[in-house]
Amino acid sequence: MISGKEIQSLVNLLLERQVSLFHACQLIDFNSYLILGGIPSRELLELRNMSFTPFKSDSIDIENGVWDKVFGNIVDFGDIFAKGKPWPPTVYGPIQLQIHPNALLEASDVAICLRSAGAKGFNRESEALTIDEIDRVFYYPRNTPFPESIQVKSQSLLAEDFAKPKPQSPEISCSVSNQTLSARYIIVAWVDPYVLNGQNLLDRVVDVVESKQEFNFHIRLRSCRDTSRKHLYSEIAECICQGITSLNNIAHDNNISTSLRKYAQQVLNNSEAVRQFNRYVKYLLHGTIRPMTNGRILD
Repeated sequence: MISGKEIQSLVNLLLERQVSLFHACQLIDFNSYLILGGIPSRELLELRNMSFTPFKSDSIDIENGVWDKVFGNIVDFGDIFAKGKPWPPTVYGPIQLQIHPNALLEASDVAICLRSAGAKGFNRESEALTIDEIDRVFYYPRNTPFPESIQVKSQSLLAEDFAKPKPQSPEISCSVSNQTLSARYIIVAWVDPYVLNGQNLLDRVVDVVESKQEFNFHIRLRSCRDTSRKHLYSEIAECICQGITSLNNIAHDNNISTSLRKYAQQVLNNSEAVRQFNRYVKYLLHGTIRPMTNGRILD
């Protein structure tokens, strides 16, 4: 666990590497975040009776004692789908908040772990990495120029370097006195290019921010390095709206575009990707698609 003056040392490491923090969310959660003035814990959302997307891991988070923590990552997981890899878009939401590392200075303690806090038996204190270990999760030395400086090792390499069972991408959890990391540290809100019923998700995000009239971070549309991926976001969302949520059905429905069917067939070859896709569908439907398609006005 990193606390006290060590938090500044952690921030210095991230700044030297030019690492940003990331937090993905759904549209309905994003609206609640701005009402609260930042990125909150899920416990605070519940206590304040704010709207948020239920996650399968919620009960385990409570059991593991992390319900009151604020979470983030040092990797933009939305980039995986955008690059064309056979993986679903970000499970936790199409709005990826890029955050300045100085946000961690608001925390009383920070844990960066190689296992999800939603895993059975997770122990935040014993699984937290030291600063030296955190430096080792990156592929290149800390004095390497950007963008190589931010590249995190693959799970197979992490497994070689750390004596931990099935290490995953590093996950950050913070204890904050008011259970909220201030929105003033948000640099950019990256929005996936969904279009539903003629509405752009980007426009909805802009509307939410402008309705609060107190935030000045940038709002940008996510670009796709694999340009063929851009239209798949909306195609998948349209399938969900029509009740076609099974990858197997998507892969074999001739009414669906060839590119989407090909993508579904690729994902079906990876059981973990299938599991993540099923979560992605459920969360996106509740937290973003329904608010957009129902014409719901966010508070």
